[in-house]
Amino acid sequence: MKLLPACLYAAALVLLSSMLSLPPAEAQPSASASPARPKDLLAPDPIRFEDAIARAGAELLQQAGDQLGAEARTLVIDPLIDANTGAQTASTARMGEQLEALLRRQTPQWKARPLTRQALADKPLLLIGTLTPVNVERAVDTVPDAFRVWLTLIDLRTGRVVAKQLDRSTVDSVNPEPLKFYADSPTWHKDRTTQAYINSCQVNTRVGDPADPDYLSRLPGAAVVNEAILAYGAGRMQEARQLYREADTMADPGDLRVLNGLYLTSWKLGDPQAARSAFERIIATGLDTKRLPIKILFQPGRTSFSPIGDLPQQYQLWLDTLARETGRADACVRIVGHTSRTGSARANETLSRQRAEAVQKLLERSNRALGARLSAAGVGSREALVGLGTDDLRDALDRRVEFRVVDCV
Repeated sequence: MKLLPACLYAAALVLLSSMLSLPPAEAQPSASASPARPKDLLAPDPIRFEDAIARAGAELLQQAGDQLGAEARTLVIDPLIDANTGAQTASTARMGEQLEALLRRQTPQWKARPLTRQALADKPLLLIGTLTPVNVERAVDTVPDAFRVWLTLIDLRTGRVVAKQLDRSTVDSVNPEPLKFYADSPTWHKDRTTQAYINSCQVNTRVGDPADPDYLSRLPGAAVVNEAILAYGAGRMQEARQLYREADTMADPGDLRVLNGLYLTSWKLGDPQAARSAFERIIATGLDTKRLPIKILFQPGRTSFSPIGDLPQQYQLWLDTLARETGRADACVRIVGHTSRTGSARANETLSRQRAEAVQKLLERSNRALGARLSAAGVGSREALVGLGTDDLRDALDRRVEFRVVDCV
Protein backbone atom coordinates (compact mmCIF):
# COMPACT_ATOMS: atom_id res chain seq x y z
CA MET A 1 0.00 0.00 0.00
CA LYS A 2 1.37 3.41 -0.93
CA LEU A 3 1.70 6.09 1.74
CA LEU A 4 0.19 9.53 1.21
CA PRO A 5 2.71 12.24 0.34
CA ALA A 6 3.43 14.55 3.29
CA CYS A 7 1.71 17.53 1.62
CA LEU A 8 -1.51 15.58 1.16
CA TYR A 9 -1.39 14.31 4.75
CA ALA A 10 -1.00 17.89 6.02
CA ALA A 11 -3.84 19.07 3.81
CA ALA A 12 -6.08 16.35 5.26
CA LEU A 13 -5.31 17.55 8.79
CA VAL A 14 -6.16 21.15 7.82
CA LEU A 15 -9.39 19.93 6.24
CA LEU A 16 -10.41 18.06 9.39
CA SER A 17 -9.73 21.04 11.64
CA SER A 18 -11.71 23.36 9.34
CA MET A 19 -14.75 21.07 9.50
CA LEU A 20 -14.65 21.15 13.31
CA SER A 21 -14.09 24.89 13.80
CA LEU A 22 -16.09 26.82 11.20
CA PRO A 23 -18.90 29.12 12.48
CA PRO A 24 -22.50 28.08 11.66
CA ALA A 25 -22.86 30.03 8.42
CA GLU A 26 -19.86 28.26 6.90
CA ALA A 27 -20.61 24.85 8.40
CA GLN A 28 -24.07 24.13 7.07
CA PRO A 29 -24.01 23.16 3.38
CA SER A 30 -27.21 21.98 1.75
CA ALA A 31 -28.07 18.30 1.65
CA SER A 32 -26.90 18.12 -1.97
CA ALA A 33 -23.50 19.68 -1.30
CA SER A 34 -20.42 17.50 -0.93
CA PRO A 35 -19.35 17.09 2.71
CA ALA A 36 -15.66 17.44 1.89
CA ARG A 37 -14.21 20.92 2.28
CA PRO A 38 -11.00 22.13 0.64
CA LYS A 39 -8.38 23.72 2.88
CA ASP A 40 -8.74 27.15 1.24
CA LEU A 41 -12.21 27.66 2.81
CA LEU A 42 -10.91 28.34 6.31
CA ALA A 43 -12.28 31.71 7.47
CA PRO A 44 -9.44 33.91 8.77
CA ASP A 45 -9.79 36.57 11.44
CA PRO A 46 -11.55 39.76 10.26
CA ILE A 47 -9.32 42.54 8.94
CA ARG A 48 -9.99 45.90 7.27
CA PHE A 49 -12.31 45.55 4.26
CA GLU A 50 -9.84 46.61 1.55
CA ASP A 51 -7.17 44.32 3.00
CA ALA A 52 -9.58 41.37 3.20
CA ILE A 53 -10.57 41.81 -0.45
CA ALA A 54 -6.92 42.10 -1.50
CA ARG A 55 -6.04 38.95 0.44
CA ALA A 56 -8.99 36.94 -0.84
CA GLY A 57 -8.65 38.17 -4.41
CA ALA A 58 -4.94 37.43 -4.63
CA GLU A 59 -5.44 33.88 -3.35
CA LEU A 60 -8.39 33.29 -5.69
CA LEU A 61 -6.43 34.41 -8.75
CA GLN A 62 -3.42 32.35 -7.68
CA GLN A 63 -5.58 29.22 -7.41
CA ALA A 64 -7.16 29.88 -10.79
CA GLY A 65 -3.86 30.65 -12.47
CA ASP A 66 -2.32 27.42 -11.16
CA GLN A 67 -5.20 25.46 -12.63
CA LEU A 68 -5.84 27.28 -15.89
CA GLY A 69 -2.35 28.36 -16.88
CA ALA A 70 -1.33 31.44 -18.85
CA GLU A 71 -3.89 31.25 -21.66
CA ALA A 72 -5.42 34.61 -22.56
CA ARG A 73 -9.04 34.71 -21.39
CA THR A 74 -11.87 37.15 -20.85
CA LEU A 75 -13.07 37.50 -17.24
CA VAL A 76 -16.53 38.88 -16.48
CA ILE A 77 -17.63 40.03 -13.03
CA ASP A 78 -21.29 39.35 -12.31
CA PRO A 79 -21.94 42.21 -9.86
CA LEU A 80 -21.27 41.11 -6.30
CA ILE A 81 -24.12 41.19 -3.77
CA ASP A 82 -25.13 41.11 -0.11
CA ALA A 83 -26.30 37.53 0.44
CA ASN A 84 -28.92 38.53 3.05
CA THR A 85 -30.74 40.99 0.80
CA GLY A 86 -29.62 40.21 -2.75
CA ALA A 87 -28.68 43.88 -3.19
CA GLN A 88 -25.60 45.51 -4.58
CA THR A 89 -24.18 47.87 -1.98
CA ALA A 90 -21.52 50.56 -1.80
CA SER A 91 -19.02 47.98 -0.57
CA THR A 92 -19.94 45.18 -2.99
CA ALA A 93 -19.45 47.69 -5.80
CA ARG A 94 -16.11 48.61 -4.27
CA MET A 95 -15.21 44.90 -4.13
CA GLY A 96 -15.76 44.61 -7.86
CA GLU A 97 -13.61 47.65 -8.60
CA GLN A 98 -10.82 46.45 -6.35
CA LEU A 99 -10.85 42.94 -7.79
CA GLU A 100 -10.75 44.29 -11.34
CA ALA A 101 -7.69 46.39 -10.48
CA LEU A 102 -6.05 43.35 -8.84
CA LEU A 103 -6.80 41.29 -11.95
CA ARG A 104 -4.94 43.76 -14.16
CA ARG A 105 -1.85 43.57 -11.92
CA GLN A 106 -1.76 39.87 -11.04
CA THR A 107 -3.15 38.14 -14.13
CA PRO A 108 -2.79 40.54 -17.07
CA GLN A 109 -3.51 37.69 -19.51
CA TRP A 110 -7.14 37.81 -18.35
CA LYS A 111 -9.02 40.88 -19.56
CA ALA A 112 -11.92 42.15 -17.47
CA ARG A 113 -15.19 42.98 -19.23
CA PRO A 114 -18.60 43.99 -17.86
CA LEU A 115 -21.46 41.49 -17.74
CA THR A 116 -23.17 41.79 -21.14
CA ARG A 117 -24.68 39.34 -23.59
CA GLN A 118 -21.77 39.90 -25.97
CA ALA A 119 -19.20 39.12 -23.27
CA LEU A 120 -21.01 35.88 -22.35
CA ALA A 121 -20.87 34.68 -25.94
CA ASP A 122 -17.09 34.16 -25.54
CA LYS A 123 -17.66 31.67 -22.65
CA PRO A 124 -15.41 33.67 -20.32
CA LEU A 125 -14.27 33.13 -16.78
CA LEU A 126 -16.98 34.43 -14.46
CA LEU A 127 -16.31 35.96 -11.05
CA ILE A 128 -19.12 36.07 -8.47
CA GLY A 129 -19.05 37.03 -4.82
CA THR A 130 -21.04 37.87 -1.71
CA LEU A 131 -20.51 40.14 1.29
CA THR A 132 -22.70 39.30 4.28
CA PRO A 133 -22.93 40.51 7.91
CA VAL A 134 -22.30 37.62 10.32
CA ASN A 135 -21.71 37.06 14.01
CA VAL A 136 -18.45 35.23 14.60
CA GLU A 137 -19.22 34.73 18.31
CA ARG A 138 -22.55 33.00 17.50
CA ALA A 139 -24.48 35.34 19.82
CA VAL A 140 -28.23 35.61 19.22
CA ASP A 141 -29.85 38.86 18.04
CA THR A 142 -26.73 40.99 18.39
CA VAL A 143 -24.95 43.41 16.11
CA PRO A 144 -22.73 41.62 13.54
CA ASP A 145 -19.05 41.51 14.40
CA ALA A 146 -17.75 40.74 10.89
CA PHE A 147 -18.67 40.69 7.22
CA ARG A 148 -18.08 37.38 5.46
CA VAL A 149 -16.56 37.48 1.96
CA TRP A 150 -17.05 34.66 -0.55
CA LEU A 151 -15.37 34.78 -3.95
CA THR A 152 -15.89 32.11 -6.61
CA LEU A 153 -14.53 31.81 -10.14
CA ILE A 154 -16.43 29.76 -12.74
CA ASP A 155 -15.18 28.70 -16.16
CA LEU A 156 -18.14 29.01 -18.53
CA ARG A 157 -16.43 26.66 -21.01
CA THR A 158 -17.10 23.83 -18.57
CA GLY A 159 -19.69 25.38 -16.24
CA ARG A 160 -17.53 24.35 -13.28
CA VAL A 161 -15.99 26.16 -10.32
CA VAL A 162 -12.24 26.60 -10.75
CA ALA A 163 -11.40 28.60 -7.60
CA LYS A 164 -13.02 29.65 -4.31
CA GLN A 165 -11.92 31.83 -1.43
CA LEU A 166 -13.41 32.75 1.95
CA ASP A 167 -12.42 35.77 4.04
CA ARG A 168 -13.78 38.13 6.68
CA SER A 169 -13.79 41.89 7.09
CA THR A 170 -14.24 44.12 10.10
CA VAL A 171 -17.68 45.70 10.44
CA ASP A 172 -16.62 49.34 10.70
CA SER A 173 -14.76 49.19 7.37
CA VAL A 174 -17.84 48.09 5.34
CA ASN A 175 -20.56 50.33 3.92
CA PRO A 176 -23.71 48.20 3.34
CA GLU A 177 -25.83 51.06 1.97
CA PRO A 178 -27.62 49.71 -1.13
CA LEU A 179 -27.02 51.23 -4.55
CA LYS A 180 -29.78 53.41 -5.96
CA PHE A 181 -31.81 50.78 -7.82
CA TYR A 182 -31.88 48.49 -4.79
CA ALA A 183 -32.61 51.32 -2.37
CA ASP A 184 -35.55 52.43 -4.54
CA SER A 185 -36.98 48.94 -5.14
CA PRO A 186 -40.28 48.04 -3.43
CA THR A 187 -39.03 44.58 -2.49
CA TRP A 188 -35.69 42.87 -1.98
CA HIS A 189 -34.21 40.17 -4.09
CA LYS A 190 -33.91 36.72 -2.52
CA ASP A 191 -35.83 35.18 -5.41
CA ARG A 192 -34.89 31.97 -7.24
CA THR A 193 -32.39 33.71 -9.48
CA THR A 194 -30.56 35.40 -6.63
CA GLN A 195 -30.58 32.21 -4.57
CA ALA A 196 -29.03 30.29 -7.48
CA TYR A 197 -26.23 32.91 -7.59
CA ILE A 198 -25.65 32.48 -3.84
CA ASN A 199 -25.73 28.68 -4.12
CA SER A 200 -23.00 28.80 -6.76
CA CYS A 201 -20.89 31.21 -4.72
CA GLN A 202 -20.99 29.87 -1.17
CA VAL A 203 -20.79 26.48 0.58
CA ASN A 204 -23.04 24.65 -1.89
CA THR A 205 -20.14 24.27 -4.32
CA ARG A 206 -16.46 23.45 -4.07
CA VAL A 207 -13.68 23.56 -6.65
CA GLY A 208 -14.47 21.17 -9.49
CA ASP A 209 -18.24 21.20 -8.90
CA PRO A 210 -20.67 22.46 -11.54
CA ALA A 211 -22.22 25.84 -10.79
CA ASP A 212 -25.92 25.90 -10.02
CA PRO A 213 -27.61 25.08 -13.36
CA ASP A 214 -30.40 27.57 -12.69
CA TYR A 215 -27.80 30.30 -12.27
CA LEU A 216 -26.02 29.40 -15.50
CA SER A 217 -29.24 29.14 -17.52
CA ARG A 218 -30.32 32.62 -16.40
CA LEU A 219 -27.06 34.38 -17.18
CA PRO A 220 -28.24 35.91 -20.50
CA GLY A 221 -31.21 37.47 -18.71
CA ALA A 222 -28.94 38.59 -15.86
CA ALA A 223 -26.71 40.37 -18.39
CA VAL A 224 -29.67 42.39 -19.68
CA VAL A 225 -30.75 43.14 -16.10
CA ASN A 226 -27.25 44.42 -15.36
CA GLU A 227 -27.40 46.74 -18.35
CA ALA A 228 -30.80 47.97 -17.15
CA ILE A 229 -29.57 48.60 -13.59
CA LEU A 230 -26.63 50.60 -14.92
CA ALA A 231 -28.96 52.69 -17.07
CA TYR A 232 -31.28 53.24 -14.09
CA GLY A 233 -28.40 54.34 -11.87
CA ALA A 234 -27.32 56.82 -14.56
CA GLY A 235 -30.84 58.28 -14.75
CA ARG A 236 -31.57 56.98 -18.28
CA MET A 237 -35.11 55.83 -17.46
CA GLN A 238 -36.42 55.28 -20.98
CA GLU A 239 -33.43 53.11 -21.84
CA ALA A 240 -33.71 51.28 -18.54
CA ARG A 241 -37.39 50.53 -19.02
CA GLN A 242 -36.76 49.14 -22.50
CA LEU A 243 -34.00 46.90 -21.15
CA TYR A 244 -36.22 45.66 -18.30
CA ARG A 245 -38.92 44.84 -20.85
CA GLU A 246 -36.36 42.91 -22.88
CA ALA A 247 -35.13 41.10 -19.76
CA ASP A 248 -38.73 40.21 -18.93
CA THR A 249 -38.80 37.91 -21.96
CA MET A 250 -35.61 36.11 -20.89
CA ALA A 251 -35.50 36.00 -17.09
CA ASP A 252 -37.28 33.75 -14.63
CA PRO A 253 -40.95 34.85 -14.31
CA GLY A 254 -40.40 35.63 -10.63
CA ASP A 255 -37.17 37.63 -11.07
CA LEU A 256 -37.78 40.52 -8.69
CA ARG A 257 -35.06 42.69 -10.22
CA VAL A 258 -37.02 42.68 -13.47
CA LEU A 259 -40.39 43.32 -11.81
CA ASN A 260 -38.95 46.04 -9.57
CA GLY A 261 -37.30 47.62 -12.59
CA LEU A 262 -40.55 47.67 -14.58
CA TYR A 263 -42.32 49.22 -11.60
CA LEU A 264 -39.66 51.85 -10.84
CA THR A 265 -39.08 53.03 -14.39
CA SER A 266 -42.81 53.28 -15.05
CA TRP A 267 -43.34 55.26 -11.85
CA LYS A 268 -40.47 57.65 -12.56
CA LEU A 269 -41.62 58.14 -16.17
CA GLY A 270 -45.06 59.24 -14.96
CA ASP A 271 -46.93 56.09 -16.01
CA PRO A 272 -48.79 55.05 -12.83
CA GLN A 273 -50.96 52.48 -14.62
CA ALA A 274 -47.93 50.57 -15.90
CA ALA A 275 -46.36 50.91 -12.44
CA ARG A 276 -49.48 49.43 -10.87
CA SER A 277 -49.49 46.55 -13.35
CA ALA A 278 -45.86 45.75 -12.51
CA PHE A 279 -46.65 45.91 -8.80
CA GLU A 280 -49.56 43.52 -9.29
CA ARG A 281 -47.06 41.04 -10.74
CA ILE A 282 -44.82 41.47 -7.68
CA ILE A 283 -47.78 40.64 -5.45
CA ALA A 284 -48.76 37.65 -7.61
CA THR A 285 -45.21 36.30 -7.28
CA GLY A 286 -45.40 36.73 -3.51
CA LEU A 287 -48.77 35.03 -3.25
CA ASP A 288 -47.41 32.13 -5.28
CA THR A 289 -44.34 31.72 -3.02
CA LYS A 290 -46.35 32.56 0.14
CA ARG A 291 -44.12 35.50 0.98
CA LEU A 292 -44.58 39.15 0.07
CA PRO A 293 -41.46 41.01 1.19
CA ILE A 294 -42.80 44.48 0.38
CA LYS A 295 -40.36 47.11 1.64
CA ILE A 296 -42.49 49.55 3.62
CA LEU A 297 -39.95 51.46 5.71
CA PHE A 298 -40.51 53.36 8.95
CA GLN A 299 -38.90 56.28 10.68
CA PRO A 300 -36.52 55.24 13.48
CA GLY A 301 -38.41 54.45 16.69
CA ARG A 302 -41.83 55.31 15.23
CA THR A 303 -44.86 53.74 13.54
CA SER A 304 -45.00 56.44 10.85
CA PHE A 305 -43.72 55.75 7.36
CA SER A 306 -40.49 57.17 5.98
CA PRO A 307 -41.40 60.59 4.51
CA ILE A 308 -38.53 60.74 2.03
CA GLY A 309 -39.44 61.98 -1.46
CA ASP A 310 -42.57 60.44 -2.94
CA LEU A 311 -42.50 57.32 -0.74
CA PRO A 312 -45.86 58.17 0.92
CA GLN A 313 -47.55 58.26 -2.51
CA GLN A 314 -45.89 55.00 -3.53
CA TYR A 315 -46.89 53.33 -0.27
CA GLN A 316 -50.51 54.29 -0.89
CA LEU A 317 -50.40 52.61 -4.31
CA TRP A 318 -48.73 49.53 -2.83
CA LEU A 319 -51.23 49.10 -0.01
CA ASP A 320 -54.27 49.71 -2.23
CA THR A 321 -52.99 47.17 -4.76
CA LEU A 322 -52.05 44.69 -2.05
CA ALA A 323 -55.49 44.93 -0.44
CA ARG A 324 -57.26 44.40 -3.76
CA GLU A 325 -55.09 41.54 -5.04
CA THR A 326 -55.03 39.72 -1.70
CA GLY A 327 -58.81 39.95 -1.59
CA ARG A 328 -59.13 38.52 -5.08
CA ALA A 329 -56.82 35.63 -4.20
CA ASP A 330 -58.87 34.81 -1.10
CA ALA A 331 -55.60 34.58 0.82
CA CYS A 332 -54.86 35.10 4.51
CA VAL A 333 -51.88 37.26 5.35
CA ARG A 334 -49.82 37.76 8.49
CA ILE A 335 -48.26 41.22 8.63
CA VAL A 336 -44.87 41.03 10.35
CA GLY A 337 -43.19 44.13 11.77
CA HIS A 338 -39.43 44.51 12.19
CA THR A 339 -37.08 46.94 13.90
CA SER A 340 -33.41 47.77 13.74
CA ARG A 341 -31.05 46.63 16.48
CA THR A 342 -31.34 49.82 18.52
CA GLY A 343 -32.88 49.92 21.98
CA SER A 344 -34.07 47.14 24.25
CA ALA A 345 -35.45 43.84 22.99
CA ARG A 346 -38.76 44.42 24.81
CA ALA A 347 -39.22 47.88 23.30
CA ASN A 348 -38.38 46.55 19.84
CA GLU A 349 -40.94 43.74 20.18
CA THR A 350 -43.64 46.28 21.03
CA LEU A 351 -42.63 48.71 18.30
CA SER A 352 -42.49 46.03 15.61
CA ARG A 353 -45.98 44.78 16.53
CA GLN A 354 -47.33 48.34 16.48
CA ARG A 355 -45.88 48.84 13.00
CA ALA A 356 -47.61 45.70 11.78
CA GLU A 357 -50.90 46.78 13.36
CA ALA A 358 -50.66 50.22 11.73
CA VAL A 359 -50.34 48.60 8.30
CA GLN A 360 -53.16 46.17 9.10
CA LYS A 361 -55.51 49.08 9.79
CA LEU A 362 -54.62 50.72 6.48
CA LEU A 363 -55.27 47.50 4.55
CA GLU A 364 -58.62 46.99 6.28
CA ARG A 365 -59.55 50.57 5.49
CA SER A 366 -58.79 49.91 1.82
CA ASN A 367 -60.67 46.58 1.71
CA ARG A 368 -62.99 45.88 4.66
CA ALA A 369 -63.53 42.30 3.51
CA LEU A 370 -59.94 41.54 4.51
CA GLY A 371 -60.56 42.06 8.22
CA ALA A 372 -60.96 38.38 9.12
CA ARG A 373 -58.02 37.32 6.95
CA LEU A 374 -55.34 39.62 8.33
CA SER A 375 -53.22 39.20 11.44
CA ALA A 376 -50.32 41.20 12.84
CA ALA A 377 -47.16 40.17 14.65
CA GLY A 378 -43.85 41.73 15.66
CA VAL A 379 -40.46 40.07 15.77
CA GLY A 380 -38.37 43.01 16.97
CA SER A 381 -34.88 42.81 15.54
CA ARG A 382 -34.60 39.00 15.55
CA GLU A 383 -34.85 38.83 11.74
CA ALA A 384 -32.66 41.83 10.94
CA LEU A 385 -31.16 41.58 7.47
CA VAL A 386 -28.36 44.10 8.07
CA GLY A 387 -28.37 44.35 11.85
CA LEU A 388 -25.93 47.22 12.39
CA GLY A 389 -28.31 49.36 14.45
CA THR A 390 -27.21 52.56 12.71
CA ASP A 391 -30.79 53.75 12.01
CA ASP A 392 -29.87 55.30 8.66
CA LEU A 393 -29.86 54.25 5.01
CA ARG A 394 -27.42 51.43 5.73
CA ASP A 395 -29.90 49.44 7.79
CA ALA A 396 -33.20 50.95 6.60
CA LEU A 397 -34.36 47.49 5.50
CA ASP A 398 -34.39 46.39 9.14
CA ARG A 399 -37.18 48.91 9.89
CA ARG A 400 -39.73 47.23 7.66
CA VAL A 401 -43.03 45.40 7.48
CA GLU A 402 -43.40 42.30 5.34
CA PHE A 403 -46.34 40.08 4.44
CA ARG A 404 -46.52 36.30 4.73
CA VAL A 405 -49.28 34.18 3.25
CA VAL A 406 -50.62 31.77 5.88
CA ASP A 407 -53.31 29.14 6.08
CA CYS A 408 -56.75 30.56 6.77
CA VAL A 409 -58.22 29.30 10.03
